[in-house]
Amino acid sequence: MQIDPWSKMLYVHIPRTGGSWFTYSWRMNYDRSGPVVWYENKVLMDRKHNKVTVGRHGKLSGIKTKLKQLKLEVSDYKIITLVRDPIDRIFSSWKWFSIVKDTAKKHGWTSIDDMRDEYQSGERRVNYLPQTYWLCEQGVKFDHIFKFEDLLKGPKQVQKIFPGYNPKGKLRRTADVQNITNKNIKRIKEIYKEDIKYLRKYYDCLL
Repeated sequence: MQIDPWSKMLYVHIPRTGGSWFTYSWRMNYDRSGPVVWYENKVLMDRKHNKVTVGRHGKLSGIKTKLKQLKLEVSDYKIITLVRDPIDRIFSSWKWFSIVKDTAKKHGWTSIDDMRDEYQSGERRVNYLPQTYWLCEQGVKFDHIFKFEDLLKGPKQVQKIFPGYNPKGKLRRTADVQNITNKNIKRIKEIYKEDIKYLRKYYDCLL
């Protein structure tokens, strides 16, 4: 998550959508004069040093519950998030587990199918949960949903709404994916059919 009192912004971080890069450039990260003065190592703290632990990838309802503990009023904040082509995002999850982290090695995964097998068996890791887990939470309405693919080109789409947002550096992909097959794509479409259906309005390629 990320919150920025100067921009009146509350961000719900869906993993593998560019969120880590996205969150670092909001004013809250370098200006400690606001009502919320710290968000680091999963701790949010107010001016009176009241603290609450927060997760990086919580749902909006959970985030708001945490903020209430600090008596922080966010009813006038814009609720935003990022989304990503669901097929590309699952390949990115595989890259994360197999290239960046040792998850694949620890669990004996030799291919993306092993990761998807785990998900279908009922295991839950946030990096491969469907985006609808966050997007379709009951009673949740996002004011703005930005696309990972647009942010790869630069921050202009965000700056149209939040002029003070000025990230350093560019959003980049983790690494290239090798050996993408039609069989891989077909299985992702079957497993993540809720994402495919929901995100069609953002991605013509999913029609």
